[in-house]
Amino acid sequence: MARRLLCVDPDEDSRAETVARLREELADLNPTLVSCGTLAEAESALSSETVAVITEYELPDGTGLDLVREAEEVCPDAGCVLYTATDPDAVPTDDLRGSLTEYVGKESLFGDDRLVKLVRTTIERGGQTSYPVPQSEEERIDALRSYDLDSNSLRGALDRLTDLAAMHFDVEIASVNIIDEHSQEFLACHGPATEWESTDREASICTFTILEDSGILVVEDVTEDPRFQSRADALIELGIRSYMGASLVTSSGLVIGPLCVYDDEPSSRSIRRPTTNGLSTRSARSLTAGSKSGSTTATRLSTANCECADCRTSPAAGSRSRCRSPVRFLRHATPRSVERPELGNNQSHRVLFTGCGAL
Repeated sequence: MARRLLCVDPDEDSRAETVARLREELADLNPTLVSCGTLAEAESALSSETVAVITEYELPDGTGLDLVREAEEVCPDAGCVLYTATDPDAVPTDDLRGSLTEYVGKESLFGDDRLVKLVRTTIERGGQTSYPVPQSEEERIDALRSYDLDSNSLRGALDRLTDLAAMHFDVEIASVNIIDEHSQEFLACHGPATEWESTDREASICTFTILEDSGILVVEDVTEDPRFQSRADALIELGIRSYMGASLVTSSGLVIGPLCVYDDEPSSRSIRRPTTNGLSTRSARSLTAGSKSGSTTATRLSTANCECADCRTSPAAGSRSRCRSPVRFLRHATPRSVERPELGNNQSHRVLFTGCGAL
């Protein structure tokens, strides 16, 4: 993933000097430097790959703080530096208390050295996020972007999965979510979740689910979990008092999001973990998305044999209505095939619903 530095200064000579210094001092990090002279140019140059914004305060068509506000929307994890000749007392920062902004005086002693150190720290730390990220975050985002997640056939299959998950756990809300770079998006929803819109990643429970080594996160009561206590009221308003999530893992082992079920009451459900006798994480149902030569192929169901008495008696068929094991909605109720969505690169991809049967 590219590391973009945006340098903004209406003084062309000063801007060129700053860019040259950063390029020389940060050569080992190989950043991409973009320079602009106006607020409008800078706002157009912002992208999700921008990791640092270095800006003068006084701009021909606005101020550096206007750019900081825009950066909060486009690249919220980017570090912002006011590298300016303007006196700090003349910079109104009261309305930017939540912003990650540093002030460096251009004319201060060792100001240019401090600028380089700040930008280097920002790049090496991957921005200053208010939520944890996996060590493989860059690879994870690249994998997520490789999927055609707008496919109608894929969405239909995932809708069916959320319906079955809600039915199996006797809850009103279920969803399949993906964790993008800065947001949580809902691919498929059951119940009130159909009205939900994308949320900031820092406000989501699922951003913690993708960090679980077991592939499963259980939150019995959001009011008692220190990670979510500060926003428990907002979660409860959505009908989320308890939560269970299982990771969606690519064939290369990267987690792109979870399958989730929610309840409006605290939960003390016993959770069956994957074992060699039940549904293992490597034998969870897979949805394969891709095409070759314009053809479509059915998704294959790959699960371990269910261990309930009904399924041991009649594992092939006839026990659908009686089975009550944790793998019921995977083994008996999931559709046997879905049409694989077309992908432009004609490559085969697989999303493993790791641990779903163990929720």
